Amino acid sequence: MLERAQPWTPDRSRLLFAWLVERRVVLAWWAGSRAIVVAGILVIHWLRAPRGYFGHAIFAHILGPLEAWDGIWYRAVAARGYLLVPGHQSDPAFFPFYPLLLKLVGLTGMSVGAAGVVLSNLLFAGALLAFDALGHELFPDALARRATLLLAVFPTGYVCSMLYPESLVLLAFALAGLFAARGRWLACAAAAAVAALARPEGVLLVLPIAAALASQWRRLDPDQRGRGIAAVLSAPAAAISFPVYLWWTLHDPFAWSEAQQAWGRSFRIGGLWHSLSRMGDELSRQPWAARDIGFGAVTLLLLAAAWRAGAPRTWILLGALLVVVPLGSGSFNSDARFALLALPAYWGLAWLASTRAVFTLLALLCAGLLAAATVTLPLVFP
Repeated sequence: MLERAQPWTPDRSRLLFAWLVERRVVLAWWAGSRAIVVAGILVIHWLRAPRGYFGHAIFAHILGPLEAWDGIWYRAVAARGYLLVPGHQSDPAFFPFYPLLLKLVGLTGMSVGAAGVVLSNLLFAGALLAFDALGHELFPDALARRATLLLAVFPTGYVCSMLYPESLVLLAFALAGLFAARGRWLACAAAAAVAALARPEGVLLVLPIAAALASQWRRLDPDQRGRGIAAVLSAPAAAISFPVYLWWTLHDPFAWSEAQQAWGRSFRIGGLWHSLSRMGDELSRQPWAARDIGFGAVTLLLLAAAWRAGAPRTWILLGALLVVVPLGSGSFNSDARFALLALPAYWGLAWLASTRAVFTLLALLCAGLLAAATVTLPLVFP
């Protein structure tokens, strides 16, 4: 039977406070990394430069750059729901859970944009804490903590302060892995469902969850096995519910796929080969593609390091798929952002940073690149 929820007591409050104090280093690095991002945004706002693709309206608002790009679309979904415009870029391309949170947080009276920036930053703090706990389940304490701190300042992490769902998905990924490792299958199912309703990549959680269930199978009773199977199926089931919802609201179960095509995200046989064979053409047409190509390659190398560090193989496979599957669209566009969700990469990076000197050097390099990525936000799509 399910356990009854325990009432909140002063003792539980003290335990929570003590738990947070033990992780004050993680929270300090979260605050420091977000300060870097905010400082970069303030520089953009004050200088009104680089202008890039941003107009006056974005520069006029101090948080404007953090609400730009796809943030405009997520804000639109939160405000009015979905609308498919055949043959044109439209919002069914964006999964629903993050805009739903934006709508709920907007009920506080804050503007949806400001509420979203606050929400994304707080979710990133939660993601770091959950990832830290997951790392301690799988690795020695020192390596787990280094991985968390390096994730906090990772260069592409600026997107976790924007109106994007990446911080939410990072949190859901880490919680799903943590709950699976601890055999808390219903909580795992909920976290996996959230991930799959926030980004399509959430479906890939079926791999590590199934592996965790298989490793615990023999010592589980039939009721626990049933919950474990539910956890394995939760992400695919949640993902399938989105086209069902679009069928109900827009009378088109393929609205997501049609919208993706208008955004240039039509996946096809040979798409991966097309991405690789036309890499030179993409770089000559858009030099910023070097960012996505570079971070995709670095992520794969870090996954190899995570393999050497002893990371679970299904997590490594998940990370590799996060990098490779988007290339099926025929382009490297945004692959750096998609690779941000590859949790084992940070374990691999921490494994490489086994000495204080190397860790300090990598942390400083990441922080510098984080600042550079933030101030160039008007120039290139995340």
